[in-house]
Amino acid sequence: MFPCDASSVGAARRLVRAQLAQADRPRATVQAEVVDAAGLLVSELVTNAIVHARTPVEVRVSVTDTVLRAEVSDGSQTLPAPRRPIGLAGTGRGLQLLDQVAMRWGVLSTDSGKTVWFELMLSGAAWVDRPDQFGRSPIST
Repeated sequence: MFPCDASSVGAARRLVRAQLAQADRPRATVQAEVVDAAGLLVSELVTNAIVHARTPVEVRVSVTDTVLRAEVSDGSQTLPAPRRPIGLAGTGRGLQLLDQVAMRWGVLSTDSGKTVWFELMLSGAAWVDRPDQFGRSPIST
């Protein structure tokens, strides 16, 4: 669990990198590009949770033979909504980035808040479903 503080962004990114380094094994090779993408997206989701939910944040990462899945949970039940950034605004691009980088992503409502998750494919894996432009996938979890 990370506190609602800007320093949590870097700490969460380091946690993800450490967990992926431990998960690196012959059948689930985590390429540098995937590690970088996971770090970027977790940073974005933790930042969103700190800015919008203003609650502590929990980060979980799991790796199978073909998929890296990351989850960021916070204590707000307000679901994220895509926005259109105006000009050079420094905010409003997070979900667009998530949609462009992740193979699929979504949001799970919980009694205590929500979990935003994403999946990245590992080296050599084939993907059959691609979410629509707002990240909604035909596969629910």
